[in-house]
Amino acid sequence: MSAMLRRIGATGFSLRRGFSSAKADYDVVIVGGGCGGIGAASQLLMKDRGLKIAIVEPSDEHYYQPGWTLAGANLLPMKSTVEQMSNVMPKKVTWVKQKCETFDPENNKVVTDGGELTYGMLLVTPGIKLHFDRVKGLIPTLGKNGVCSNYSFTTAPFTKQFAESTKKGTFIFTSPATPVKCGGAPLKAAFLIDDLSRRLGNRDSQNFKFCAGGIACFGVPYYRGPLEELLAERGIENIVSHNLVEVRGEEQIAVFQTGPESQTEMKFDFLHVVPPQGPHDFMAKSPLADASGFCEVDKGTTQHVKYPNVFGIGDASNMPASKTAAATVSQATVASSNMLDFRAGRAFSKSYNGYAGCPIVVSNKLCIMAEFGYDGVPMESLKFMDQRKPSRLWFHMKRDAFPTMYWWGILTGLWRGPSMIPEIPAVYNAGKASALRA
Repeated sequence: MSAMLRRIGATGFSLRRGFSSAKADYDVVIVGGGCGGIGAASQLLMKDRGLKIAIVEPSDEHYYQPGWTLAGANLLPMKSTVEQMSNVMPKKVTWVKQKCETFDPENNKVVTDGGELTYGMLLVTPGIKLHFDRVKGLIPTLGKNGVCSNYSFTTAPFTKQFAESTKKGTFIFTSPATPVKCGGAPLKAAFLIDDLSRRLGNRDSQNFKFCAGGIACFGVPYYRGPLEELLAERGIENIVSHNLVEVRGEEQIAVFQTGPESQTEMKFDFLHVVPPQGPHDFMAKSPLADASGFCEVDKGTTQHVKYPNVFGIGDASNMPASKTAAATVSQATVASSNMLDFRAGRAFSKSYNGYAGCPIVVSNKLCIMAEFGYDGVPMESLKFMDQRKPSRLWFHMKRDAFPTMYWWGILTGLWRGPSMIPEIPAVYNAGKASALRA
């Protein structure tokens, strides 16, 4: 039986789908050239170098987006967060530099603005779309009138510029009511600019407000308490149920929706905006989407609930996990293993537990490392310390180690998530015991 399964796997025939990838253009088509798509492709090729893989990605550049909050506070060079897509694309992958327009899963096709591609398996990971346009008046005033955002490569530099030039007045930091890339990033902006203002000697002349569109500043209760305490300690007013809907740049007025039929206005001198976010149009309108527009997958296996040779990971999926790079990497590890199992007709070997990592940098020296799984259950890597407390160790990991890990570990498939972190206390105790025996 096992020999038969190996022969079946070699042809690409799936016992669950009955589709032969030999008839398709590619064994695997991946839509999205972010960390999920490139990381998953690298992991797949590490396990099976013979796979014929295409990545559909129209962009010329690849961005290390987690670095933008640091760059916005002058803690990381902006140029270190970008690389040419051609330099990070796996060598054995065919780069289809086209835009995805829709999916045709009944016929195992991806439709692009340049044609069609057929696949044996499909991995959907195009990320999430930033809707700057859904805040009235925002786009014309970005980069002017004290309005900035760390959520794009072109606007993040204005954060530092305006923070340094605005010596006094009201500083407002927003977080939308929609899902966002990295739920801690809005808070990071507030904490880091507060820290920068203190180091510049301007903070006593400034009034800081954090305005969340949801009911809390952070979605995970285990970390929310310490974060709320830190906001209070730093004199940052924590305002909830305030969703930014309009910016009148010339007047420096931000308009917030505070209820179904109620709005309030706030005058600002500095405004950092986290835009509303949601699925790409081609994703939301496709047969793969759920009612909210995200790719509808099983939250454990990452397999699509209707089309078994389709998998989805990252910000575009409907898994009830935080949308972070760390979450996407763990999902890519699960998806790549399960896709090969599917191809070979085996039972799935991995299950995603909802892990997400969110380093919340609170100063130029300290960071809170939030790690949690489904339902907000803490999943901290370093069991010997309370990661809710600001730590210098995690700051240096975030600033100095994680960028290297991203470019040389995640994108190459060498880093597959926190399961690779050794149990440091066990290693320490083993070394101590060995020393005592000696």
